Parts: sequence; C-alpha cells; structure tokens
Amino acid sequence: MISILMAGLFLESCYYDIEEELYPQGNLCDTVSVTYSLDVMSILETHCITCHSGGTPSGSIDLSTYGGVNERVQDGSLLCSIQHASGCSPMPQNAGQLSACNIEKISKWIAEGALNN
Repeated sequence: MISILMAGLFLESCYYDIEEELYPQGNLCDTVSVTYSLDVMSILETHCITCHSGGTPSGSIDLSTYGGVNERVQDGSLLCSIQHASGCSPMPQNAGQLSACNIEKISKWIAEGALNN
C-alpha cells in the first residue's frame, strides 16, 4: 500500500507546467513614452544606418541625423517603407520587415509629432 502511494506521489511530481500558459506575458512592446533619442534612433541605428548614412547614403537618404529622419517623416516615406506599404520601397532592403513592436514605436512617435526628444 505504501509503495502504491509513493509511486503515485512520484508520478504526480513529474507534471510539467508550461510557463507561457501559467504567466502570459501579453504585449511586451512599451509604447507609453516613445522618444527619438531613446527609441527611434536606436531602431534606425540597428536597422538603417549601415546603408543610410555617410558621404553617399543609399538612395540619397541620410537617416543618421534628426533632420534627415524628419524629412522622411514629413514626406511619408519612412513609415510607408518600414510598413512595406504598396508604392514604397520596402525597408530594410533585402532583409525581413522590422518587428511589429519597432514599427509601432516609430508610428507612435510620428503620431505624437515626431519630436526631436
């Protein structure tokens, strides 16, 4: 009888919970306070600056300064390109689309006035 009880306890202890099901993380994209200096510039440095900076930036589009970025915000091409919208060159070129979170951050920053903050 004790051996059956011990076997039952042993088998019960082998149960595995899936952490994601127990503690769903939901949307981890923090867009509460998106700024150019902390968020947008970091995204652009990671995904865009390699081609769009320097003396001869690709497509004559320099995204290494706020002025260059703001120019593309004002003409609508920045958001259009990163969203891979029709009629725009999808960016980053020859790479996957930015994460939904990064696109959401840039979109929010633009919607809030694309400030140099």
